[in-house]
Amino acid sequence: MIGILLSLLSWIDLSPVPYVAFLIGTTEPALKLLISILLGYPLGIIYNKYIKEYKEYRHLFFIGAGLDIALYNFGLSFYHNAIPAIVIYITTKLFGPSKENAIITFIFNMSYLLIGYAQTESEDYDITWTMPHCVLTLKLIALSFDLWDGQKMKSGESLSENSKKTALINPPTFLELIGFVYFPACFLVGPIFSFRRYIDFVSDKFPIEKEAPMLEKQALNRFIQGMIYLIAFQVGISVFSMNYMLSEEFYSTSIIYRHFYSGLWAHFALYKYISCWLLTEASCIRFGLSYNGTKKTEYGEVTRWDGCNNIKLMRFEGATKFQHYIDSFNCNTNHFAAEYIYKRLKFLGNRNLSQFFTLVFLALWHGTRSGYYMTFFNEFIIIYMEKELEGILSKSDYYHKLWASPAKYILYGILKTYTIVFMGWSLIPFDLKVFSKWWQIYASLYFSGFVLFLPWALVYKPVLLKIMKKLPSHVQ
Repeated sequence: MIGILLSLLSWIDLSPVPYVAFLIGTTEPALKLLISILLGYPLGIIYNKYIKEYKEYRHLFFIGAGLDIALYNFGLSFYHNAIPAIVIYITTKLFGPSKENAIITFIFNMSYLLIGYAQTESEDYDITWTMPHCVLTLKLIALSFDLWDGQKMKSGESLSENSKKTALINPPTFLELIGFVYFPACFLVGPIFSFRRYIDFVSDKFPIEKEAPMLEKQALNRFIQGMIYLIAFQVGISVFSMNYMLSEEFYSTSIIYRHFYSGLWAHFALYKYISCWLLTEASCIRFGLSYNGTKKTEYGEVTRWDGCNNIKLMRFEGATKFQHYIDSFNCNTNHFAAEYIYKRLKFLGNRNLSQFFTLVFLALWHGTRSGYYMTFFNEFIIIYMEKELEGILSKSDYYHKLWASPAKYILYGILKTYTIVFMGWSLIPFDLKVFSKWWQIYASLYFSGFVLFLPWALVYKPVLLKIMKKLPSHVQ
């Protein structure tokens, strides 16, 4: 009802949101999105205090709260998010939880999302119904594969350990499905989670009441972290601006300054996503959705509430190679890509090819603008070089001695600088989207990323291998 009330106030020009957005230097849609994300935390409290005891109303509460948030942010366009859910319900009834159903779901959801992008996408960062829809697309594709895996399990086929955790023997009821779609804590920006997690949560398989004090403490900690990163993002973008990077003044600075500036801009730009994920994770924990089993520590067995974790802060902030960014950033989407795209392309017989097509899928999932494809191409060539370079260097005793000596601090500083600077290089196209804009900044950086990463296989690698063979400590 909060979303409806705020919508009514906006309709009669009494909403404070436009005025507050102007004061803090953001847009009205962005502030509405933040308000909606913040609503997840009190909704979790309300659910556990007043709704949880009435099992028959649980799904209805999620649906009502999620629809309220959707209506507030997108108006009548909220219906788009219901259509794919209705379609997968019908196709599952018609074709069963089969391979055909998974293929139809994949094609329909990706097509619907791309048509939505074509209708709504612009050169700016758009907050439209396609934002929650891209999250929903992955959730429903995963659901169709989990249903198919459930049939494989019933027929005795072997599954990976991860697939066993999410496989579904029984298709969802319509009420369960819509509750899963509109679950309010992460309807807008994720993180994605499996239907198996949702149904276990609703079926009281998670020890929410028993672990209530720890749950509340961890939720509050994550909420505070989210607010800190939100403030850091606001401060960061006030200092490091994309508009400045597109200006003539930026071009008049030194090449080193331009590289460091773009790297620091990217680092703070990512805080926008991190703050949202931390705040939504806090809400997921507060609801009780994030239960992730227990682990043994020196203090005894501890319950884990990180099942909806989408960012590993220490790994992200301490990254010294791009693989650390992949391991720590947008974890649930990366898990989806690994489990439902990369591993399902095993029939190609080539890991690099599977990785390439996985990155193409992720670029397409983000949108149709050239900047998305450039960013994921950057990821491909960087990771390819890093893996091969590390594999070669790790065969040398000098490499291990260096990391065991005081010189490791100097090496860490160099690698940290490398990751920050070239994260800027990689992320510029993602933010600008349009070829003419991101190419303009790439030209101002003298295409340094292409110079460093593209010639690896043909130029740098053969030279490095020759050098390594001459070292007496090289392990053949």
